[in-house]
Amino acid sequence: MDHIVGLLSLREQSKLHLVCTKGIRRLLTHDFPLLRVLEKYCSIKYSTFPFQTNSLAISAFNVSEKKPHYAKMQSTDLVVGIKLTSTTKTKKTLVYLPCLAAITDDVKQFVQGCDCLLVDGTFWSNQEMVSLGITKRNASDMGHVPIDGKNGSLVWLRSLDIPQKVYIHINNTNPILSKTSRERKMVDEASIEVGYDGMEILI
Repeated sequence: MDHIVGLLSLREQSKLHLVCTKGIRRLLTHDFPLLRVLEKYCSIKYSTFPFQTNSLAISAFNVSEKKPHYAKMQSTDLVVGIKLTSTTKTKKTLVYLPCLAAITDDVKQFVQGCDCLLVDGTFWSNQEMVSLGITKRNASDMGHVPIDGKNGSLVWLRSLDIPQKVYIHINNTNPILSKTSRERKMVDEASIEVGYDGMEILI
């Protein structure tokens, strides 16, 4: 939900160009008809991946089979990661993985050779929300790899020879948001940045 409702804030534009998977377009037309509402305000041009705009090539990769609660349809392209590649001489690449259900061989291949990786930092531990009494669902149930643990993202990110690695999509229960926490120190020592509102990235 938090990845799509922001589209409604763009309703005052006369024209929008929306790039998404075919599954997402069907989902937002039928199961959660946000696009039908948006089209009452402005015209929308649709494109799918892969997509190129000016000197930027954009591709998508499925990172989870988990679908939103409101989704009735079955599709394999509802939760994706994005790769942005400059087509100029620099050939810089950024990979964006705000939701990551598992660190598979395909995921490892997708991020290989990128210059900057923005990765799911939603929860520190798998039982984070459960231990706080907020929900009975753990991180894995929600489609997120936790940071900590032998199968967590921190171990994986330490092994990657990528110039810039940034945790994003961080839940407000995650202790890495506190600059003085033990968990934040572990992330800092691994040379991984913690994203923040207004952050600018230069690669």
